[in-house]
Amino acid sequence: MAGPGRSCPVAYRYRPEDLAGAAAFTATTLYVVGGLYGNTHALDAVLARAVAEPVRPEIVFDGDFHYLDADPDRFAEIEAGVHAHHATLGNVEYALTCDDATVGCGCDYPGYVADSVVTNSNLVLDRLRETSPVGSRARLAALPRHLTVEVGGHRVGIVHGDPESLAGWRLALEAAYPSDPRAHAETGFDGEPTTSATVVDWCRRADVTALCCTHTGLPWMQDFSGHVVANNGCAGLPNFTGQRTGLLTRVSADPRPPDDAVYGTVHDGLRIDALPVRYDHDRWRADFLRAWPPGSPGHVNYAARIADGTWLTVAHATRGTVRENRGP
Repeated sequence: MAGPGRSCPVAYRYRPEDLAGAAAFTATTLYVVGGLYGNTHALDAVLARAVAEPVRPEIVFDGDFHYLDADPDRFAEIEAGVHAHHATLGNVEYALTCDDATVGCGCDYPGYVADSVVTNSNLVLDRLRETSPVGSRARLAALPRHLTVEVGGHRVGIVHGDPESLAGWRLALEAAYPSDPRAHAETGFDGEPTTSATVVDWCRRADVTALCCTHTGLPWMQDFSGHVVANNGCAGLPNFTGQRTGLLTRVSADPRPPDDAVYGTVHDGLRIDALPVRYDHDRWRADFLRAWPPGSPGHVNYAARIADGTWLTVAHATRGTVRENRGP
């Protein structure tokens, strides 16, 4: 199936080996922040949480930091905040800089995603093209498609989608092996699962201990025989049922779990955790409604999630291989 929002441009394609080169930088603690979606209050919360670290972390925004920020002031605030740190290209940023109309929102949605979702996503991106400054696009176009970072002697691969495509869906929760019947039922997934052998092969070819990603909307973490996949879902949208917080991935050479970790794991001294992004929900919802009132494509696709979260529970996201933080 092809068409705007479902196409995969050649420019999206790369190989796991492309992550195997020299690390872009080293860090004691790393934040990987995917899917801000234009939520400036989530950006503020990420930066405030970073200040609380014993050692200031390096921050990588791994794409889709723009999207619902159709207000030019919000767009400019996201631009300034993100580019003060490290960033990689997401499908939203790619679509903003691309002249190919067949790309649409650039999401490369699989066939099991409803046509209405795809259509509304394309319309959201159309409006963002109209409201975002043309002068920002060269800087966005220059962003890398992936990064490799060294943390505590371990190599961590950072992608937007998966290790073969900028907007790939093979690291979606519903695609992960072993299969999760609830995830299949909720998403309509009808494809081939991404096997453990495939994930391990990707990591070996990329020469990484962990893969951090986002793009597909639902967070999860899993240990695949010593190689960890951490999908943070969205930093700028609620991720779990009945909750109104975003999520980021923290990778650190300090093996002690942070007090506010939602779940996490440790491998050979490398600590990987999902941290809540506790943004101001009321202010974000007000910004959202000003830009995307009822009946608009952004409202149709995202209002329910902003208000009520998703179907996902933390227990589903831990995949039975990482530890849920149940508090003191």
